[in-house]
Amino acid sequence: GAVRNLTGLHAPRWNDASLSELNFPMTVDTQEKADGLAQVTQMAADEFVKRYEAQLAATDTATLKAAAEVIGKWALASPTPFALVHGDYRLDNLMFGEDPEDVVALDWQTLGVGSPTRDLAYFIGTGLATPLRREAERELVGAYHDELLRRGIAGYDFDQCFHDYRLGQLQAPL
Repeated sequence: GAVRNLTGLHAPRWNDASLSELNFPMTVDTQEKADGLAQVTQMAADEFVKRYEAQLAATDTATLKAAAEVIGKWALASPTPFALVHGDYRLDNLMFGEDPEDVVALDWQTLGVGSPTRDLAYFIGTGLATPLRREAERELVGAYHDELLRRGIAGYDFDQCFHDYRLGQLQAPL
């Protein structure tokens, strides 16, 4: 339900050029904004690693540092498709009803415009342990893609959706 719920945010404004007229603070759509994001991310990663290095595995430290180094390029790497994005779509920010399809997202302070699959990647990457994610991600991305098609999104095949989802994985360390 939560994966399909995302399409209710993404599909209505999919590649809608009028979104550029809105000034969301969390939208990174220029080199200047990407450079600023890269600088802030690098400082935050350095501080986080410094503070928690004793509790982090060496691979975790290396991943955080590597992600911070490429975040500026990543922010502009996939200009299409674009849509409204939640920016913090994770289990802590969702409420579920009795019906599994009844999902309400909370915490909209990071609303912006960007690659929609970043929300999907963030949800799956932060909500599932790695072995479970590896087992379920194709099915979950498939459910998301199928719902996009059902909502009228055309010209966006599953392979591109899965590629964009994988690119969106950097949303989690961000």
